[in-house]
Amino acid sequence: MLSLRLPSVRALSGLWRLVLPAPGPMPPALLLLVVVLLAGPARSAPLATPLPLQQQLQAEFRKEGEARWRPVTLPDSWRRRDEPPRGTGLYRIRLPASTSAGADLALWIEHIPSRHRIRLNGHLLSDRAGQERHLLSIGTTLVRLPPSARRQDGVDLLEIEVAGDFPRAGLGVLHIGPEDLLLRGPVWSWQQQRLAVQLINAAASGIALFMLLLWAVRRNERALGCFGLLALLATLRNQAYFSIASPVPGPLSSLLFYLLQLLTVVLLGHFVRAHVQQEAPRLRWLLQVGGGALALAGTIGILAGQSDAVRQLAYPVLIVMVLWSLALMVRHAPGASTFQRALMPAGMLAVLVAGVHDYLHQTGHTTVSDAYWTPFAVPLIVAVFAAQLLSRLAEGLMRGDRDRLELERQVALRTAELNEAVQARSRFIASASHDLRQPMSALRMLAELLHQTLREQPVAPARTGQRITELAGQIDRTSQTMASLLDGLLDLSRIEGRGQQPRPAPVPLQPLLRTVAADCDALAMARGLRLIVRPTPAVVIADALLLEQILRNLVGNAVQNTLNGGVLVGVRPHGRTQVRLVVIDTGPGLDPAWLDDAPPGGGLGLGIVRRCARLMQAPLSLRSTPGRGSSFSLVLPRLTPAALSRASSS
Repeated sequence: MLSLRLPSVRALSGLWRLVLPAPGPMPPALLLLVVVLLAGPARSAPLATPLPLQQQLQAEFRKEGEARWRPVTLPDSWRRRDEPPRGTGLYRIRLPASTSAGADLALWIEHIPSRHRIRLNGHLLSDRAGQERHLLSIGTTLVRLPPSARRQDGVDLLEIEVAGDFPRAGLGVLHIGPEDLLLRGPVWSWQQQRLAVQLINAAASGIALFMLLLWAVRRNERALGCFGLLALLATLRNQAYFSIASPVPGPLSSLLFYLLQLLTVVLLGHFVRAHVQQEAPRLRWLLQVGGGALALAGTIGILAGQSDAVRQLAYPVLIVMVLWSLALMVRHAPGASTFQRALMPAGMLAVLVAGVHDYLHQTGHTTVSDAYWTPFAVPLIVAVFAAQLLSRLAEGLMRGDRDRLELERQVALRTAELNEAVQARSRFIASASHDLRQPMSALRMLAELLHQTLREQPVAPARTGQRITELAGQIDRTSQTMASLLDGLLDLSRIEGRGQQPRPAPVPLQPLLRTVAADCDALAMARGLRLIVRPTPAVVIADALLLEQILRNLVGNAVQNTLNGGVLVGVRPHGRTQVRLVVIDTGPGLDPAWLDDAPPGGGLGLGIVRRCARLMQAPLSLRSTPGRGSSFSLVLPRLTPAALSRASSS
């Protein structure tokens, strides 16, 4: 009963790109699902070769116990012509002689109550009046019209007795003709329609199972678990719409169907709450209290034999629940674009429209030959949510690839930095070894000269005493140099022992400058130099220990290497949020290439300066003129007056 109106592949690809912006073609399984969904529950097109069938027949109808027959047109619905849906109805159809002629005739009734009897000219052809009521109350039947039951010279009388104790009581279209043509025509179309519904719902069930498996791995995805469970239950329930036999005997089948319908609506509400990340306490109360009350009342009513009354009362409440959930989804639907935000509300609206239609169909307000829409709407919303889930998975994979590339870049960067640090350490050790080797050699030479002078003391005691005094002074100065170098190594060891991460904090510069100047002032006076420190109120953000080591080594090296003139230490503004700490001397000067690669003999103190500056990530610069002096500057972030006042008040 399907006519597949296949859309173009280009149109489907465009739809796929709107639903899933990530690159890649539409999966073949989902493409097939969309094709079948777009086909819809359309009626089959007429066959190319007309069949000699009677499809629109006039019939006569009366209730059991009535005497008068009333004319009706098939398909016939009791509710639509205000016939009370109770009791047993009798249909009488007179078949024209042209239809009765020939052999191997059969009767195909597309919609007929599951409890019925069929007679031809008084001969009983089918008797299902005593069987148990079917889950959906409406079925199909194909019966043969044997030649022994037909009249060869007149009009045949077809009598159909149907049970009317349900809202959809009535009789569908009759197809009468050769059996082989019926099997290749309306029967084949009906089978294809049922197969299509089963296939799309089976595909949706597979998608729902995948969602549940994914939820089992990611238990925090509550929306995914709710939707997977409701999709699985709904698609399994949809199989019952086209089932031939009831899966559960007795009223339990009707109760099971009702509870599944109720559970899917409640799960839909909880899914919406989790999907839009809204608590919605009123909706939660309605789902919990209303759902529990409907389950209890429905169970009691259906087991008492009032299944139709229960559905007529409960289904409007379920529609209200779906409407409330739809309104919440419309207000808070997530999505990267307007189209994506509208997908889930549109799918829910399709399910709601299908549910309202099926409620009207179930209560007999549509023709008996109508079809249920929910088996087509549920796979549609499953496909929409699966597309959004696939979009999330694709986006997660791409984000994982980007993170992997970024991690590889960071690893390569850290490896390069580590190699550079190892090379810098090697150069530093070589420089320190060179600086320590010079005073050690000088000490050995001075010791040999001292021993030689002592041996010459009996020959020239006056000259020897003066020589000893000079050698002792040189040994003292060399020892001080070695002590300074060892102090520098100990300072560096202490700095690196704290770890490579600096500890920035507010540091007032004036107390630090005063302390360093006091330590170096005696040496400057002994060398006849002027040590000038400009006062400053600046407060910087820096590691106090690292900054002290930088300042001590810069000022100490400037005093030790300057022969004439002096050393100036000051602070200058550098933009709005930074200051520049400057140490200027009038010494012999230094090669500016020292900042990039200090050669051995470049000075242990200056190596410590460079290492500490790199740890603090503070820009260090050098300007030097050979024979005229050097100027070191260190740029540091300044604490603003407003921040300083807040820090002092706290």
